[in-house]
Amino acid sequence: MPPPKRATPPLQNDETILLRQQGGCKLPGKPGWCVAECILTNKRLLFWQLRRMMAEIPLATITRLKNRKHYYVMRNRDALGICFTHKRSQERCAWLILNGIDIWKSRLFQMALLKVDEALIQRLSRKLDKSCAAILSHLFHHRHARIAQLAEVCHAKNHTEVLMHIRDAINPLTRRTLGLPLLTFEKKRIDPQTQEPVLFSWWMVGPLDSLYKKEQRMVDIFDEGDHFLIILEVKQVDLSDLRVFTQGTKVTIQSLHPQSLWRECIELPQPVSLDRHILSLKHALMSLSLQKTSSSAQEPLSH
Repeated sequence: MPPPKRATPPLQNDETILLRQQGGCKLPGKPGWCVAECILTNKRLLFWQLRRMMAEIPLATITRLKNRKHYYVMRNRDALGICFTHKRSQERCAWLILNGIDIWKSRLFQMALLKVDEALIQRLSRKLDKSCAAILSHLFHHRHARIAQLAEVCHAKNHTEVLMHIRDAINPLTRRTLGLPLLTFEKKRIDPQTQEPVLFSWWMVGPLDSLYKKEQRMVDIFDEGDHFLIILEVKQVDLSDLRVFTQGTKVTIQSLHPQSLWRECIELPQPVSLDRHILSLKHALMSLSLQKTSSSAQEPLSH
């Protein structure tokens, strides 16, 4: 006979389980320790016991994490404290004792406390060389990328060079600064925006506060017959800082300058290609000429 199906608490819309493990927990307002299944989703930390919900902590209410030794099962064990606010009351704390407690601490910090925003990316980029900063910025704007894309973005000679940038420079820096590596490789993961599976790609961890800096820029588009001419106001960037991507009628222009990270998306009336493109920059105005085409393949451009 097949083993009985494992009971799972009811989940909310778009809620997925990230970690699940049986362990000891000590909940506020309840005496002593008890054994329960601890379940971390992308929205909540759940405590599940014998097909019933003991407690839940929304990730948005978590304020900090702390460590302490607790006596559990006849010996002192490392315990993880999850501090949270509850109905505008004073801060409360739930304690967990689990195998692999460091993994839980890292994932909870990533999902509840890590703030990946423009300021953080710029602060990290200032401590990295231009190639590493280009990788960091690309993943910040696009969420994930195959290693071949990252090699093109940072002008790497091969994939090994990209891996060295990530493993020897970027992740060690973020581990020292944030307490965890910011870039992670996933064999398969669902893109939360498109709901499509993404295979064998590098991802930036943590909920992103914003995908790019929202600024008002002057944009003019001219239909020149066989091509479109885009004039875009840019500041504090050089031509080598700019990247352009096309996909059908969509054009994405991105700046990788550490002091001016941004992305501009433009929708054109017809599909375009980077074949025979012309890109120039003068007096803070970028000029981009793109040939009209029926192709919708994505092509990256770097200068």
